[in-house]
Amino acid sequence: MSYRAALVALFLAPVAWGAAGLAGALGAAPEVVCPGENVRADGEEHPGPMRPGDTGCSVLEGSLPVATRTYEEQRNHQALQRRRDAGEGVLLMAYGAAGALLAWRATRPGGLGADRPGGP
Repeated sequence: MSYRAALVALFLAPVAWGAAGLAGALGAAPEVVCPGENVRADGEEHPGPMRPGDTGCSVLEGSLPVATRTYEEQRNHQALQRRRDAGEGVLLMAYGAAGALLAWRATRPGGLGADRPGGP
């Protein structure tokens, strides 16, 4: 493999990573899922997705509770996380595509200025 192909391949890796992140964000399930212990209105903990009447979600880090969220707060948090993942995916894809294009153009015979009149 030539250095040109290797350089372009290095920029295609962020494109693939960004596409995977964007696909994950766009394909995420719309249900609200508590990442810890879900407490229903009757005061008991239940596994599974949250419902609008649930009183709280205890967010765990390992086995330690670090925060509590209501149904609305958890729904908004998940929506924000999906938007962030989608934005990061688009940015990675744009960075990788621009880098691959520039690497391909810069490493071809004659370089970047070969097709301009008066270029090298």
